[in-house]
Amino acid sequence: MDTQMDTCITVWHWPKHERWYDEGVRQSLELIREAGFTHINWNPDSGSSYLLADAEIEFTRCIIAEAGLKTHSVHASNGVNPISELAHAGPAPFAIETRKNILSPHEWQRQSGVELLKNRVDLAAALGAPNVVLHVDITDDTFRNTGAEQSFFEPLYRSLDDVEAYCLERKVQIAVETLVKASAQNYLKLYARLFDRYKSNFMGLCYDSGHWELIEPGKVSVLELYGDRLLATHIHDNFGAMDDHLLPFDGRLDWNAITKAIAATNYATPLNFETPMDRYVLAEASYYQQAHTIAVRLEEMIAAARGKAAN
Repeated sequence: MDTQMDTCITVWHWPKHERWYDEGVRQSLELIREAGFTHINWNPDSGSSYLLADAEIEFTRCIIAEAGLKTHSVHASNGVNPISELAHAGPAPFAIETRKNILSPHEWQRQSGVELLKNRVDLAAALGAPNVVLHVDITDDTFRNTGAEQSFFEPLYRSLDDVEAYCLERKVQIAVETLVKASAQNYLKLYARLFDRYKSNFMGLCYDSGHWELIEPGKVSVLELYGDRLLATHIHDNFGAMDDHLLPFDGRLDWNAITKAIAATNYATPLNFETPMDRYVLAEASYYQQAHTIAVRLEEMIAAARGKAAN
């Protein structure tokens, strides 16, 4: 096994540590590096409307550098994901964390969502990450008629227009993630709209393997159609019924087909494992070691597929 091969895993914050937001994350970073990973996807506060202060961004940069890791991507926030440190405590209605919203028809709220997204772009730029992963939350109702489409895309386009120059100046692209609340056909419609409007130096695709399996079982049409826009990956497995976020080969996904499809694109490895350790009854260090072994296996599959294509 080549322990020097580039590999990547998502960093989460775990409430086990009293200071989960600094010393807890620092400890996780050290264990990730000791397991052999070279890169991380930064995920803390990804589902929160919490705004990071400059000192927090600099602290994050320092602890990642001290751990000897590089940042492959940062998970941004669109302002409407209710998962946050407040949500875990069961906030009262007046403490909702979803007021910043890039999709809102209320201008003050939309602008607040843009400010939040720019905050995560600042984090990515400070960490040297080439992209932020963004949720664009559609449902099948988004495309039910022309009026519904217009109501959805008008604030979305204004928000993306507002951040485009900001991203280009900081050399941070937006990777729009494949989610699960609409059909595969409608997610392909979303990407068609976005990629027709925005150039690849600003926007591309985040392929989430587990999510796509849930909406188009056994297929990878999003990679076949938009592989030229592939910027980021969220790699995990499931059994086709729930969004389990298991390690690859622990579910039913066809990793031979997936790695070949990724290998056929210009995606810059490593793959990013979005596999939280709470799915497993393992110590944190043991979990990262197991995940790294599997990460190397997938990277070798990508390299082998690309080698065959070159020959």
